[in-house]
Amino acid sequence: MKTAIVVPSRGRPENVKRLAESFKTTQAKSDLWVILDEYDWERKNYENNAEAYDYGFLVVDNITPGMAAPLNMGVEMLMDDSIYDRYEYFAFLGDDHLPKTAYWDYKLELAIPHGKNGIAYGNDLLQGQNLPTACLMNRQIVEHLGGMVPPRFKHLYLDNFWRQLGQDINGLFYCPEVIIEHLHPVARKSEMDANYARVNAPEIYEHDRQIFEEYINSQEYADLVAILR
Repeated sequence: MKTAIVVPSRGRPENVKRLAESFKTTQAKSDLWVILDEYDWERKNYENNAEAYDYGFLVVDNITPGMAAPLNMGVEMLMDDSIYDRYEYFAFLGDDHLPKTAYWDYKLELAIPHGKNGIAYGNDLLQGQNLPTACLMNRQIVEHLGGMVPPRFKHLYLDNFWRQLGQDINGLFYCPEVIIEHLHPVARKSEMDANYARVNAPEIYEHDRQIFEEYINSQEYADLVAILR
């Protein structure tokens, strides 16, 4: 069974090179797919690095400031088995995540019992068990959800959603021994650049908080949980 690690990225080709190198040092077996914005000023650098650093890339027209839309667009494309390998698992990592545990992707796969719908995540050394800032889920969740996150999200509350869904379907699996470090400015492990500032603006928080609360209280979400539980 194959896993697609899906990483939306904008303006940070060096982060993707760092992430791709970690796949080799941790002996990850999954395919790394980077989702690029069509008009990203760094797009050519990402594309030029792809072969040397062994990652695939998909280009999408992302008109939002965040990663939710390109994440879903990329996953939707990768679900086409007539073009890509059939992936039984999909995982999200940010371009500021850094796996450090050997075989981390395989260990997350093993955390989800066979025949069970679930979401597995490791320790990001920032949120820990509290939030799955990076996570892996089985294909059935993606098929029924229509992506890895509900529509209308921009950037934030994605990890809140994954935690909520995992809990509600009795399928949330935390793997504390799997380290996927989150090199976020909040942890003082990276600089607060323009991209971080834009997607962490108060209006984005408020928008995504409202969308999250509306969705988990909707009949659509109740139906999703009933199917996946």
